[in-house]
Amino acid sequence: MDSLTRGIPAFDLDLNRCFPGNKEGDMSENAAAKIVEDILGSYLCIDLHSSNISLREVPQVRMIEENASMLLPYAKLLNLDFVWVHPSATVQNATLAHALNTNGVPTIAVEMGTGMRITKQFGDQITEGIFCLLKEIGMWDGEVITPKTPIISSEGQREVTMVHADVSGIFLPAVEHWKGIKKGDVIGDIVNTLTGNIEQHIIAPCDGMVFTLREYPVVNSGSLIVRILGGDFYD
Repeated sequence: MDSLTRGIPAFDLDLNRCFPGNKEGDMSENAAAKIVEDILGSYLCIDLHSSNISLREVPQVRMIEENASMLLPYAKLLNLDFVWVHPSATVQNATLAHALNTNGVPTIAVEMGTGMRITKQFGDQITEGIFCLLKEIGMWDGEVITPKTPIISSEGQREVTMVHADVSGIFLPAVEHWKGIKKGDVIGDIVNTLTGNIEQHIIAPCDGMVFTLREYPVVNSGSLIVRILGGDFYD
């Protein structure tokens, strides 16, 4: 936390790409293996993340299709806005959530906000949700709120569409986070850093809701700009 990096010192490896680890391996592999060993046998694990410094995410749960039947009942209690059920092929096998789910510990991966920032609203939201979940499984007997009913990507066959930059420059958004848009709406512009000329006018390819929005303005060709949950959410 002091260094504002997620890289392991001396190795510069992301620990959340080292699971399930190896006790006989190097320091990073050993640390990952010990973390998994410590959590094995738990009833449930909630793996909390912010996004990276470039993207802003609505409070959401992410899970792969093969774990949905096990995890959805818990995810619906967490007072979050969205549950993204995505194909197994997109999962990152070296994450803590994947390692624990593979080894029999139901693990919910939560993403919200922007990297290296604390959004109090989101922190309060997930805290209330965790108490709702604890009440359901008998670990809390105090008062709880009625949790939000999340939108679930797999219901109604809602597809997730990703829009990437075609050029480098500065991204100036024209849409708001977690707001409905229509196909053909302007998502934003990428402008030339020297001249200010518009290099790419980004148009929404479908109707839907923006649940991931580029926060860091500097982009390169291929940078993710938005993720859109397909459907009629226009307000």
